[in-house]
Amino acid sequence: MKIINSIDSVSSPKYEQWKSQWRDQSELDGLSYISDVVHPEDALMFCKVLFPDFVFHESGVFLESGFTVEAYSSWMKNCNNDVVAVEKLLNHTHLYDVFGGCTDRVDEAVYEQLCRIVAQSWRMVLLSKFPERKFCVQAIISDQEYGPVVTFSQVRE
Repeated sequence: MKIINSIDSVSSPKYEQWKSQWRDQSELDGLSYISDVVHPEDALMFCKVLFPDFVFHESGVFLESGFTVEAYSSWMKNCNNDVVAVEKLLNHTHLYDVFGGCTDRVDEAVYEQLCRIVAQSWRMVLLSKFPERKFCVQAIISDQEYGPVVTFSQVRE
């Protein structure tokens, strides 16, 4: 038997703390944690991050959340009508902002893992919704950013 992982191994201090309360941990896994702690509505709402809605405007593809024609037009002027540059800017999503209301201390590694998972999901969704187009989806983990960032733009040939 060979196990093929869809995502890298997940490390979660919160999960480890939850797991430590059980005497017999041999059968506990991430699904056990979800069954015990995670509310289905929270999981459903997070799917909007993993599987976002898009706007196709002129020749660009953008995240629907936060997209306005006014912002698009303004950035097109600032970027010399470079649609790819505008896509990168308007689709730039800070994971810290996605969880802006979270007041708990969250390990940076958790945000970094989420960043990579969101990027992987966006790659799949973009391929599904726009099979005739090529995209570059980036998971950016850099000291130059306000936390981990996911963005995407089309690859022009």
